[in-house]
Amino acid sequence: MKKSELLKISPLLATDEMIRAAAEDIPKATIEYFWGREIKKEKRKYKLFMRCTVQNGILKAALYDPDVLRLGGRSASFEVFVDRDARSFITYDRVRDKWLTAKLDRLEWPQGVFYHPAVWLSDADADMIPKYLGSQYAGYNGILSFQREIREETLVRKYKAKTALWDKDMALTPNLPRDWLRWVDRVGIREHFIFYDYQKRGAKTGYCTCCGKEVPIKERPYHNKKGRCACCRHEITYKANGRAGSFCTGYAHVYLLQRRPDGCILREFWASRRYISKEDRKTPNLFCHEIRRIIYDSQLKPRIYYWWNYKQRGYRWSGEEPGYYWGFAYGIYLMGGAGRVYGKTIPGLMKSALRTTGVDVWLRRNNMDADPHEYLTAIGIFPPLERIMKANLPRLFDECFAAPQAAQRLLKCPQASQLTKALGIDTRQLGRLRSLNGGCNLLDWLQKEKELGRPISQELIDWFTKQGILAKDIDFIWGKMTPVQIYNYLNRQAEESRETIRQTLIIWQDYLSMAEQQGIDTRDEIAFRTRRLRQRHDELMAAHMRGDCEKEAERLSRKFPHVNGICQSLKKYEYEDGEYAVVAPADIADILVDSSVLHHCVRRNDRYLERMEQHESYLLFLRKTHCIGQPYYTMEIEPDGTVRQARTIFSRHESDFEDVKQFLKQWQTVIEGRLSKNDRNQTVKSKALRLEEFEQLRKNDVRINTGDLAGRRLVDVLTADLMEQPAA
Repeated sequence: MKKSELLKISPLLATDEMIRAAAEDIPKATIEYFWGREIKKEKRKYKLFMRCTVQNGILKAALYDPDVLRLGGRSASFEVFVDRDARSFITYDRVRDKWLTAKLDRLEWPQGVFYHPAVWLSDADADMIPKYLGSQYAGYNGILSFQREIREETLVRKYKAKTALWDKDMALTPNLPRDWLRWVDRVGIREHFIFYDYQKRGAKTGYCTCCGKEVPIKERPYHNKKGRCACCRHEITYKANGRAGSFCTGYAHVYLLQRRPDGCILREFWASRRYISKEDRKTPNLFCHEIRRIIYDSQLKPRIYYWWNYKQRGYRWSGEEPGYYWGFAYGIYLMGGAGRVYGKTIPGLMKSALRTTGVDVWLRRNNMDADPHEYLTAIGIFPPLERIMKANLPRLFDECFAAPQAAQRLLKCPQASQLTKALGIDTRQLGRLRSLNGGCNLLDWLQKEKELGRPISQELIDWFTKQGILAKDIDFIWGKMTPVQIYNYLNRQAEESRETIRQTLIIWQDYLSMAEQQGIDTRDEIAFRTRRLRQRHDELMAAHMRGDCEKEAERLSRKFPHVNGICQSLKKYEYEDGEYAVVAPADIADILVDSSVLHHCVRRNDRYLERMEQHESYLLFLRKTHCIGQPYYTMEIEPDGTVRQARTIFSRHESDFEDVKQFLKQWQTVIEGRLSKNDRNQTVKSKALRLEEFEQLRKNDVRINTGDLAGRRLVDVLTADLMEQPAA
């Protein structure tokens, strides 16, 4: 149907009869019930009005909004065009001036018109629709029925086009082995029983489901007691015939690998046995349902098919993963997992499709109880896995098998036929890896040893590995220092800074990165092997942050013009002992840098600078003496040395805070003699403002919303932090 030709069909305007019927359609009060509730509504007789005509072999149906007709409008809201011979339809939206492909029940009507609305339609037009369409339905329902048939035909065509390819692929699936069900019953399902009849002194014989025959019982059986069959030695559960009743075994995964013309197929089944009565102990109902098929091509790339109700059109093999719906929700979680693998087909596959995989060795190591898809997927991602297994490297195999994608970084020559070339090591190093049962970490260090061309002692490798350091983690310093020098440097710097080795390494990397950004020649030994690493790191970080903070400090200096001068006057509060030191900020920028490093609220809240401007309180830094340039705690004090609060990173307290408090008490004693009369006068005002603020916080019940203190009252936290200056 050409849209331009359709628009040339004579327009259908509403008749006087339709307008009159719409005007006379008075709403009537009705009562409906929804979930037990009574709902009062006003309803009209007609939901919409229709007119129809057939021109040039096309059925045109005009749909009118009753509210428009009641206002005197005659134009249709929608015009539906139907071509019976071409089996197609299209709708023109007159209101929005656009074409639509929606069915009648999906058009956007203001009052909601869906499946079987009450429609005004003349008798002549009502008869025209079934006559044209050859339908048993008339009017609105006749057109909607025709549209649904067309949509269903379209869906079926798409469905068949997609499933035909799947069916063609499934047609190559071989038949099940002749002894398959017997194997599933005896081997695949691991739960077995010995059924016996109760005897006063204990049953002497019973029927073993694993042996499939009567067997002697060497011990006194009890119902549901675990034991072993005297004949097959399989683990069993004793079941008294008089008490067993009806029961099922749990679902067991069983796997079957078979050849195909284009590779091989792995078939996954769920299996269980059901015992209904005493009479069927030897012939239980065996359930064995296939749920998944995985086809592997010559490159071990999988094509996965699932058995499920695809598109709600019946159960079949589908190349699309099942969606989460109530009928399959349980099944999704049961796919995959360890299960018995049928072994008779494996030797033939090892001569053809799976000859380079070593799957037979892997299955034997797992006692034929595993999920072959896990192994075949891993070896498809990481091909040397088979050679690693056969080279007797169990730890390296396990680590690469668990994370084959991550293990790919270890491959130096993925396509190499020799394992040593693939892993980038020599024969001696491979022997070392085997003798130590090394994993990915040791291999990483052996590859670095090969790259350097000189040996690295095993003690040194063990130390780096224990610290969680890989060879790639120190790539930034290779070529400048030997492994022994790196070891000595990290130990010395960690001891001085009292950081872990791993943290010291991170600080070293950050330091050299910042040094390069600031134009320092990091090839110079003085730079890359600096004597005080933590101090130099913090100085560069402070310099880096200071550049960002200085612009903000300029703005704040205009807002608080006296704070920079006040900072210079705080030198009298400085003090240090062998462990801690109190340091005065140089200016506002210094305060902002300290806050940025510690990630607390001083930089985000101007009230602290406002208090300094008014001499209500001052900000000081508490540092560790051995790294005095590194921000540690920020303190807010009153002029007499009363500590309002002291907080470190993210407004927390460190584990040594009790030691900090003891130092601060000593500091308060020292600075007592340095205070002036003016300091003491200002303290009276400061204390009064503090008490007033605490009372207001208590009255408003202000609480902390984030961090470790979330939910606590702010006034309680501030009161706990308070350390008042002892009376002179």
